[in-house]
Amino acid sequence: MKWHDTNGDEKVAESAGDKTTILQNCFSSVYTVESDNDFDTLPSRMDVQVYRTTLTVTEDDISKKLIQLKIDKSPDLIHPRVLDETRDVIISPLFLIRKSLKFRTLPTDWKLAEVTAVHKKGSKSDSGNYRPISLTSVCGEIMESLVLDYIMKHLLDNNLLSNKQYGFVKGRSTMLQLLHNYDG
Repeated sequence: MKWHDTNGDEKVAESAGDKTTILQNCFSSVYTVESDNDFDTLPSRMDVQVYRTTLTVTEDDISKKLIQLKIDKSPDLIHPRVLDETRDVIISPLFLIRKSLKFRTLPTDWKLAEVTAVHKKGSKSDSGNYRPISLTSVCGEIMESLVLDYIMKHLLDNNLLSNKQYGFVKGRSTMLQLLHNYDG
């Protein structure tokens, strides 16, 4: 794997440790540290309290997400298969999601990620041709999915999305958008 040192000279790493260091330096150069208090920077015209209190998560909501869970997904602290096979018992502890939403905090383990390098294109010896993939907590992803469902329901129920919005909306693929633009 190649990299450029502080003088701009191209160097070659051969050991796994050197390659790891090169990728770590490459990825950390584009990494940003965000404050846990970013929620407080929302525009004042938004009543955050109203939105936060109307998001209600039930045990049934969590159960549905556990049923939809892909058990072959990359594991974190708790393997998805364990969550799937123990879903009747694990629902109560996962009700921690509700507490996280109420107090706008996440368990520390849900903030951790295992970062792996995935080759994009070009020479595999160039560290710039890799992108970092973060494997995060499956439990945290369940919570994210619940929040996404709530936000999308709010947007759709209140007709807040443009008729021209196709991406990320169920039943409105980008292929439909292309056909609409072609015919329109």
